[in-house]
Amino acid sequence: MPETNLRDSLQRHLRQRLASFRQGFRQNLALIGPEGSGKTFQVQDLLTQARDLTVVSCPLYRESHNSFLRRWLGAILQPMLPAALRVDAATPVATLALYADTHYPAAAPILTAIDGLLARRQYGEAFTRILDLIPGLTQATGRPTVLVLDEFLHLEELGFSHAFHELGKRVMTWPQTLFMLTSSSPHRARLILRERLHLLFGQFETLDLDALDPTRAVPWIHAMLRGLRGGARVAPFLLSWMGGSPWYLTVFLRRLRELAMLRRTTVLTEALFVEAAWDVVGSAHGTLHQACAARIQQTAHGREGRRAVEALLQLAQGARTSTDLGQRIGRAGVSHALQLLLEQDLVERKGACWLVRDAVLRCWLTGILAPQHRGLSGDESILREPFQEELLRTWQRWIQTTQLSFPDQMIRLLETFQDDTVVLDEKTGRLPRFTQVARHEAGAYLVADGPGRRWCCAVEGGSVTEEAVTTFETFCRGQWPRPSRKVLITGTGLDEHARLVAKAHNMWVWGPHDVELLRALYPPSLRAAAPAASRRNRHG
Repeated sequence: MPETNLRDSLQRHLRQRLASFRQGFRQNLALIGPEGSGKTFQVQDLLTQARDLTVVSCPLYRESHNSFLRRWLGAILQPMLPAALRVDAATPVATLALYADTHYPAAAPILTAIDGLLARRQYGEAFTRILDLIPGLTQATGRPTVLVLDEFLHLEELGFSHAFHELGKRVMTWPQTLFMLTSSSPHRARLILRERLHLLFGQFETLDLDALDPTRAVPWIHAMLRGLRGGARVAPFLLSWMGGSPWYLTVFLRRLRELAMLRRTTVLTEALFVEAAWDVVGSAHGTLHQACAARIQQTAHGREGRRAVEALLQLAQGARTSTDLGQRIGRAGVSHALQLLLEQDLVERKGACWLVRDAVLRCWLTGILAPQHRGLSGDESILREPFQEELLRTWQRWIQTTQLSFPDQMIRLLETFQDDTVVLDEKTGRLPRFTQVARHEAGAYLVADGPGRRWCCAVEGGSVTEEAVTTFETFCRGQWPRPSRKVLITGTGLDEHARLVAKAHNMWVWGPHDVELLRALYPPSLRAAAPAASRRNRHG
């Protein structure tokens, strides 16, 4: 994982939340994202700014009840112990009581009770008693407490069915404790947060670790490829293909550098790039291949597993809706299969549309698993060709798209809509088939016409100001027929003031995250790019 923080805006936001907590305003935080997205890194980076606070941090693993509870107890008492004294799961509770006696004497009878509960295997009660040591810790240190539970969903897997209920009660009643949770299972985590922990006096702000900040990630990729000519050309594609995963990028870039050294070359050629991709994603020995295969294997062995894998393959190959899937694999069991894929975080649902959001997994599915399901031999020499073809198609689509200006990219995207209902910007809407999409003489405005409807779109690759939003509203008012939808599309997002103005004018706002989602739903066909000038018609 990179040592550089590749999410500048998230880093600033977290530090602002920490500063507000010091001033008495608490906003509990939940960092949600797939494995390798950098949640633990973000938490550790933030905790370097929390030296004036009491920090209780306990990562969760798949382990025994006894092991977890002893680590949990040690993490709570650690701030009271000398810095040189480190405790772990093997430290006896009686020894912890002796260590803590000087600074936290009130803990002694509680620790004695906990030791007895552990001996009698009353783990649920022991969890609650350990948790209740935290207010005394806050009082003893005289500092507010930051409580970090990394991969908090493991509490449920460990069998503490009451853990979220107990946490929820304390979230409401411990104003001097900032709760920070992380999870690599976005779907389940959101359910738990919404149904058990999103409480009136202790709401959680959910922060999704999606795309990396290009202004930090691209220079970091360049630095990783230092000495290889051509790195600047491939960096933006890697950022698009590998999404928000610093781990994916680190694994791939390390292999790319290794191959360059083995080949004694200083030029990043297409052949070198494809070989590195095969080694980490395509080959059965590749790190990312094994990660993808493990995710699919877990699903295949579950309820409706075989059907779910069939559905997943079709979604990776272009199906978008349950109707599409029914036409491809038959309707029986489709809804159960989709629900299983959703619970396993292999797909996302956006309105009536489903998609495999992870582009690396999508490439592996179409380039490796799909040929295997078609009966191709497991011989890697045979599978290598379809994998490389799929990767090159992905590369060519990206090149074809990025060669266009941002408004022309959006024209190409609008032309592919198929009357699907989607959720973008927390708003549900239909993406109609348009018969004509053209750029207005104003330049940054698009007018899309279809049977009985007209859309007006403002397209801005950079930041959008309040004045620009107001000007776009004036443009829409001058259109006839009146637009049925006003869409503000931005490549870098917009500030909250401009967003409020846009919402006041009933505009649908598509930020970078929404645009990437639409590109995944509607990948461009491999065709020669039409000259931009031929697409520009004038509308009054």
